This record gives sequence, C-alpha cells and structure tokens, in this order.
Amino acid sequence: MTTTAKTADVPAPRQDDDFEGPLLEVRDLHVEFVTRDGVAKAVNGVNYTVGAGETLAVLGESGSGKSVTAQAIMGILDMPPGRIPKGEIFFRGQDMLKMSNEERRRIRGRKIAMIFQDALSSLNPVLSVGYQLGEMFRVHQGLSKKDARARAIELMDRVRIPAAKERVGDYPH
Repeated sequence: MTTTAKTADVPAPRQDDDFEGPLLEVRDLHVEFVTRDGVAKAVNGVNYTVGAGETLAVLGESGSGKSVTAQAIMGILDMPPGRIPKGEIFFRGQDMLKMSNEERRRIRGRKIAMIFQDALSSLNPVLSVGYQLGEMFRVHQGLSKKDARARAIELMDRVRIPAAKERVGDYPH
C-alpha cells in the first residue's frame, strides 16, 4: 500500500482542546484475520501522520488493506475475526487502541469519521436519506428527530442537493 500526505488549502479543523500535535498518527499498524485456513495478514506495518489542514490520500490495489486500515483506526473492525497484534493509533495524542468502546463511540462521527468507498452499501435502502444523515446528530449531539431532520436538510443544501426539503424523505434508491 502506498500512502501520500499532502497539505491541502483548507482551514485547519477547529480544535476543542489545546493539543498541538498531529491530529492522527498511525505507527507500525498490523491487522490480521483469523480464518479456518490460518492467519491472513491484511496490514503489515502502516505508518503515517496527518496534521491540521492536511489531507491524506491512501492509494493501493484492491485488497491492499486501505479499508481495513481505516476500519482499524475508526474502531469498527470486526474483532474477531480481525485483530490488531501490533501498532499504535493516536488521535489528538490519545491512544485509540487503549480507549474503551464507549470512548471511541463518543469521538466517532463527531471528531473523526469515515466515508465508505462502496456507495451502494453506505446508505440503508429501507431508511430515508434524511433519517440516516440525522442519525449522527441524534446519537452524538442528542438532537430531537425534528432538529436532526433540519440539520440534514441544511447539510443537503450545503452540498447543493436540489430541493433538499423535499428529498430529505426520499430513500437512497
């Protein structure tokens, strides 16, 4: 897997604390999966650092470990069969691998997020787009369904989805 970090022309994210180090630091990350046929090594020693205002592009062939690396960072890797035998993941200086599931859940979606590469599986086809967008605000900010729907409309407007008020109730398909 090849990784490239490049500073982008975007403002640095707002910091909620006084931490001045890198936003994300991955050190010698190894991820493997236990199968009936043995251990499959999916990620073998990934290292990178992403600072405020930087964008990281992760490039590699299909099956090279890009998504598995991101899932490990986010704490959404299915364990088992996956496991992280070696490595460190720091977000704003905090060791994510030593965080409890509850601590990771509190920052996931609010301070760190992932956009999945498979668009067809990103949205649940039986739930409206607005409901799914609003879920982040209901779960992480405690907004009511009404307020979460309003924020979903605002976000859809922001990315220029036409007729966001009408489309918020549409289904992904």
